[in-house]
Amino acid sequence: MRVLIGSPGCEFLAGARLSDLVAAYEEKLADDPMIKTLKEKTGKSHLVFIVNGVVIKPEMFDQIRLQTGDDVRIQHPYFGG
Repeated sequence: MRVLIGSPGCEFLAGARLSDLVAAYEEKLADDPMIKTLKEKTGKSHLVFIVNGVVIKPEMFDQIRLQTGDDVRIQHPYFGG
């Protein structure tokens, strides 16, 4: 299963844990100023992962197995007013 996180994409086998995708995505965003600041202040990136329309809590990342065709969406935190 190919997952596009920027370019080039990442390869994951069907059955990979969501936590593997989360780690790859957070690594790609390591230099993002907002993510960097959030991690420094809170220890977390505050990214939200949605699999097949269901928001997944961080403590469940290791329990979710991704399958070919899954719809995974990522909500990036933002600031504004």
